[in-house]
Amino acid sequence: MKSLNFISRKWRFTAFMACFSLIANSSMAAKAPSSISVFDWTIAETLLSLEPDSASLGNIDAFHTWTGAEYKDTDITDIGIQTFPNMELLSNISPERILLSPSQTRLGQRLQDIAPTTIIQSYPYVSNRHQSLWASLDAFTLEIGKAINQREEAEKLISNTRSHLDALKNEITPQPPLLIVQLVNEHYVRVYGDNSMFQGVLKQLGLSNAWTEKTNQWGYSLVSIRELFNVEEARLVVLESAFPVGIENRIDTSGMWRYLPSVQRDDYVVLPSTFWIAGVHPSALRFAESLVEALAAPAEPEPAASSGH
Repeated sequence: MKSLNFISRKWRFTAFMACFSLIANSSMAAKAPSSISVFDWTIAETLLSLEPDSASLGNIDAFHTWTGAEYKDTDITDIGIQTFPNMELLSNISPERILLSPSQTRLGQRLQDIAPTTIIQSYPYVSNRHQSLWASLDAFTLEIGKAINQREEAEKLISNTRSHLDALKNEITPQPPLLIVQLVNEHYVRVYGDNSMFQGVLKQLGLSNAWTEKTNQWGYSLVSIRELFNVEEARLVVLESAFPVGIENRIDTSGMWRYLPSVQRDDYVVLPSTFWIAGVHPSALRFAESLVEALAAPAEPEPAASSGH
């Protein structure tokens, strides 16, 4: 009898552990990481800053370049070109949700059989925006947070960015108006002004922008370098470009660049390409940190004049 009772108890214990394992595995399956798919870098940057379980995105290598590799360690699946994603791979991923910008409505029609799609209506970089860019960035971040059930994290991102910018503002010494440019080639540049993320940061830091001309929905004017000669009393801030590589680092010897008043005075700074030009709070903060550090850096001493002896 003792032997039978022992076997019976052992069987009950084994059955209990099997049931427990089944329940635990079912629970783990229910909580398996769910992926959010995005096809726009402005949305992607905000999404990844809220630290979702996983995400899928197109053109990942370029995205990492323009976001300072901040999300290199994040679980991101590359789904190909953003405008023509790998539909088979996307179907296999079976994302929980797909987030799209208002301009991607037609893409959403192709994707609606794969996962529920959400159009982020408060997308900040539009031509008919009716509020300040910074207010739009906040609203945009909150809408994404709500769409993925991370509203609290979105509020924290906004609050932390504001606090960090306030701290950076206290480090800045008085500055002349800044002229923020990005080279397209040796003759044409993008000049960032109203509607740009860079302008938004300047306002947060209490700095002024020397460029007051009309800009497009992304906040820049595409102009000839000749037009920059009309802006004399300004400090030049050059953003690195993906192409052509290297011009930024030799503008003091390149074509007409070397004759710009700011370059002639050796009063310019070059910032790395670690922020997306249509970025949101994370890119804005990286830009602010780079800018404040560059403006605070002491000028290199002029070489000693020859005595002629």
